[in-house]
Amino acid sequence: MKKKNIAWGLFFVFLAAVYLVTSSTGIEIGVGLPGIFMTIMFVWLFVDGIREVNFYSMTFAIAFICIIYRKPLGLERLNLTNWTILGAALLLSIGLSMIFKDVRRKKNSWEKTINWDEKTGASDSEQCSGEHIRCENNFGSAIRYINSDHFRDARLENNFGSMSVYFDNAMIAGDAASIEVENNFGETNLYIPKEWKVQNELRHSFGAVEAIGHSEGSSVAALYLRGAANFGVIKIHYI
Repeated sequence: MKKKNIAWGLFFVFLAAVYLVTSSTGIEIGVGLPGIFMTIMFVWLFVDGIREVNFYSMTFAIAFICIIYRKPLGLERLNLTNWTILGAALLLSIGLSMIFKDVRRKKNSWEKTINWDEKTGASDSEQCSGEHIRCENNFGSAIRYINSDHFRDARLENNFGSMSVYFDNAMIAGDAASIEVENNFGETNLYIPKEWKVQNELRHSFGAVEAIGHSEGSSVAALYLRGAANFGVIKIHYI
C-alpha cells in the first residue's frame, strides 16, 4: 500500500509539472488540463497493462488516447468515430488475450507450478472438488460449488457472462490457499467464508472490485485473492 501511495504521489507531481510547463511556455497540445490529466492516466494504465500482460488495459488505454487526440492525429478525416475506435479496441483485446492466453497465465500465476486436474474443474459440472480447481465461463451464466477438504488453488475465468463460485464447503489445506480470478466484461461473485483470513490483491482496469460484508479473519490459514476485473466487476461476498 505504501508503494502504491508513493506511485500515485509521483503521478500527481508529474501532472503538476506538465501543467506548469504548458502554462508558462504557452505550448499548445490540443487539449486542456483535463485532457492532460486523462492522457497521463491512460499512459499509466498502458504501462501497467504491459507489466501485468493485460491486453484490455493496453488496447483501451491507446483507444482513449486516440479519442482525446483524434483531431491532432487526423482521425476525423478518416471518419473514425469514438465508437469505431472503442469497438476496434474491444475486438483487438479479445483477440490478443486469446492468442497470448498461456503467456498471461504464466505471468499471473503464483510462485509454484500447478498441475491442473481437468476433471476436478470441468466447466460443465456445477460441483468441483480436489486440491486444484479451474472454472471457466464464456457468454452465459454459471454457478460452481467448491467441495474440497484439501483446497489449495483455484483459477477462475469469466468472459462476457456471470459466474458465481461458492467456497463455503471448502477447507484450506496447509497455511495458505490462492484464488486467481480473471473477469472480462462480466460479473464474478466469490462467496467466501467470513472466518477466512483474506489477503485481497485483486486489481481492476476500467472495472471494479467490491467487498460485501466483512472478513473476520479468525482462521489460521490465509487466502490470497489475485487477478483482475477488466470492464466488469468482481464481488467478494463474506458468508
